[in-house]
Amino acid sequence: MSDAVFLRDGEAFVPTERALSPWSPTLLHGGPAAGLLARAVEEWSQGSGLLPARFTFDLFRPVPRAPLRTEAVPVREGRRIAVVEARLVADGVVVGRASALLIRPSKVEVPPTARFGGLPFPGPERLPSSPVGARIRMPGREGFHTTLEVRRVLLGEPGGGGRAAAWVRLPCAFVAGEPVSPLVHLAAVSDFANGLAHISAAPEVGFINADITLVVHRAPEPGWVGFDVISGAEPHGIGAITGHLYDERGRVGSLMQTLLANPRRPS
Repeated sequence: MSDAVFLRDGEAFVPTERALSPWSPTLLHGGPAAGLLARAVEEWSQGSGLLPARFTFDLFRPVPRAPLRTEAVPVREGRRIAVVEARLVADGVVVGRASALLIRPSKVEVPPTARFGGLPFPGPERLPSSPVGARIRMPGREGFHTTLEVRRVLLGEPGGGGRAAAWVRLPCAFVAGEPVSPLVHLAAVSDFANGLAHISAAPEVGFINADITLVVHRAPEPGWVGFDVISGAEPHGIGAITGHLYDERGRVGSLMQTLLANPRRPS
């Protein structure tokens, strides 16, 4: 197996087997797509003094196992705020998109009562690694979901719903030959909130996330990403996952995903 999720071929990113979805050998997991879009935004922001503070990733098409290109264009550029749209393109077709809000930081005194707190659960060094597919009926394929290392703190209710918590990290390169930035790493693993708090409505129906929204209030540290998330759904097939993200210093941001009931394809 390759040592990276993507290989470079000029301006294209070529997915390896580590990028794949558990549901199809020809499609990518949502995490690698989100990571590439975050990488495009971060590359656009270099030297601007602006920090990416919010991402919304719209996963509106299956991403094929094919060479991918990214582009990032400003929608609005101001002195303190910018909005950037990034697109993920396969064979000339836009298969994913991100809207990013970037903010120029400034010094301010924040009262102790308004500061974000520390960790609500133990750090990863005290926890054993655990199988990715617990409580999810996944086909036995390798991909991004089996590449990630997971250390569970709290497993959600059988069938999904309720609170789930875990530490997650990508133990290999994201793009071969370059160090993965903590922000790209955070975006890439953020899709896995639905793996941790997955809802199974019936043996043949699960919930997929159609998007990911991240609010990042400080630059994450390299390494493990902590999830503390809650999932729930309505009988008409729409649900949500909400929660907080952590590094080993404490809380680093918030997450939300919109869920959609989805019949499972036969393995």
